[in-house]
Amino acid sequence: MKLNYQQVAAHLASGLLPVYLVSGDEPLLVDETLDSIRLAAREQGFDERESHLAERGFDWQALRAGMQNLSLFSSRRLFQVRLPTGKPGETGARFIAELTGDPPPETILVVVTPGLDSRTAKSKWVQALAKAGAWVQLRAPDRAGLPGWIAARLRQAGVSCDADSLELLASRVEGNLLAAKQEIDTLALVAGPGEISAETVRSVVGDGARFDVFQLTDAALAGDPRRAVRILQSLEREGVAAPLVLWSLNREIGVLTDVVFRVSAGLRLGQAMAEAGVWRSRQGLIGQAAGLHDCGSAAALVSRAWAAERICKGARRGRPWGALMELTLALAGSPEAAAETV
Repeated sequence: MKLNYQQVAAHLASGLLPVYLVSGDEPLLVDETLDSIRLAAREQGFDERESHLAERGFDWQALRAGMQNLSLFSSRRLFQVRLPTGKPGETGARFIAELTGDPPPETILVVVTPGLDSRTAKSKWVQALAKAGAWVQLRAPDRAGLPGWIAARLRQAGVSCDADSLELLASRVEGNLLAAKQEIDTLALVAGPGEISAETVRSVVGDGARFDVFQLTDAALAGDPRRAVRILQSLEREGVAAPLVLWSLNREIGVLTDVVFRVSAGLRLGQAMAEAGVWRSRQGLIGQAAGLHDCGSAAALVSRAWAAERICKGARRGRPWGALMELTLALAGSPEAAAETV
């Protein structure tokens, strides 16, 4: 059978299957799903758990022997096998297909993979897992579904948001569910039970006592390079991870370039932002930034973002924070200022 994230709890309440495939690229959803399976298994007497990382050269025969041998500590055991590449190799695929045909008694096998492409999804080992057990396909909510996802998590925490504050919160955490969870937990702790206003979201999500990546992108989009530079330098001093800053800048650059190219194709700014999926709470800033850029500078932004990503990942020589400075200034409409500040 195939399950999505919302169906996992009801499925586990009805009983456990001998094999599971958990696939997805969103760490929060994967971790929470695995926690739910492990908790349900523990409640059913699966007290012993083994975790394996199946990289190149992994010994599948040793895993087979381990699953078939009786344990001295528990009669029921859960085996978790993580496939970092999403591919078990020929030997692993054969092992999984054979095991699903005759799973060892008193055991549960959980195979964990990244999101699977269409070709891998049709492979025999994947179909065997789905047929003998459950394939949990985890996908992060899209832009339209994110406010609903956040609202549900807020209800679980005992708080709620009005429509404006919910959209504001969604716009700030879009593309990062782990950040969304952390902000929801913070709001529940700081605001307490009841309804949270947009003003509370503004003051809590991105505490004004310290600069954050949201303030950085807002300053750049507003065309304020001096403030953007000050915020970026503060983030570096505070030890904020460069990839987090890059993620925030790239997200806004992607939206902005989409809007700029739509306007260049003849759409009015409002229509371009609507078709690009710009949050209502962000339309003022995005519209302001769109006035600073044309197709040429937007394309240059994308190139700078790609170069900064390679530097931050170590694939290209350079200083990550220097690359982020250049990217920030370019987004703010002042790429020529980079030489003066970096």
